[in-house]
Amino acid sequence: MEVRNMIKTNYHTHTIRCGHASGEDEEFILEAIALGFTELGFTDHIMLPDHQQIGIRGDYSLLDDYIDSLNALKEKYKDKIKIYIGFEAEAMKHYFPYYKQLLASKRIEYLILGNHCELVHDQLKWFFSNVTSKKDIKRYTKSLVKGIKTGLFKFVAHPDYYMGSYLKWDKTAIKCAKKICKAAKRKKVALEYNFGSIRSGRKILGDEYRFSYPYDNFWKIAKKYKCKIVLGLDCHRPQDFTHPNNDLGYQKVKELDLQPLLKLDI
Repeated sequence: MEVRNMIKTNYHTHTIRCGHASGEDEEFILEAIALGFTELGFTDHIMLPDHQQIGIRGDYSLLDDYIDSLNALKEKYKDKIKIYIGFEAEAMKHYFPYYKQLLASKRIEYLILGNHCELVHDQLKWFFSNVTSKKDIKRYTKSLVKGIKTGLFKFVAHPDYYMGSYLKWDKTAIKCAKKICKAAKRKKVALEYNFGSIRSGRKILGDEYRFSYPYDNFWKIAKKYKCKIVLGLDCHRPQDFTHPNNDLGYQKVKELDLQPLLKLDI
């Protein structure tokens, strides 16, 4: 059976609140239902109580609306699809108590670890989208592993994110991949094969013509370590569910002989 026909779940979905997505909450759900999905998880970029990142994550004032809207839709479509409410969050120690409180409150059901930036001197700094040195990717890896070890996250979103700007598959890149995979394996945290960058298409990166991520060699290591793998569409628009480039992702999963989970235990 083709991978696209096997996988009828997606646990990485954004909403318009983050500032770089479009479409109403209900439109995402209707697209998933039309494709025969059985489970859909929303994981917008987490709203933070004391920091703003306009165009990157929603303001903290939008948190209640996010949860209330999805709870109403969860009830409305309960006979057609199972909906989960979560957030995509970074491995920032300062916010771990906040993450724990959100989970303990039962207002959300899960978190995924998407390590886009970090807190430096009380400032949210963009860092991991532009890692170009060995020091940079070691820093990304150290931060990511720290997040994995907390046990707060169901899976790691685009763990090979660093290969989007680090243009060499050298000893350092390999060592970072192994550290990430070892930590995920040890904590039984899944790694996400992310389709978001696949939809953007291949580009010239260093000496290669490829997707920013997923990066094939990273996933060969993940397979070797027998890591749990989940597919993530990383939808920012309802039409992302049916984007033609998604087929390139499913084909890659088949070529690499990855065995993704059919569903998550949430």
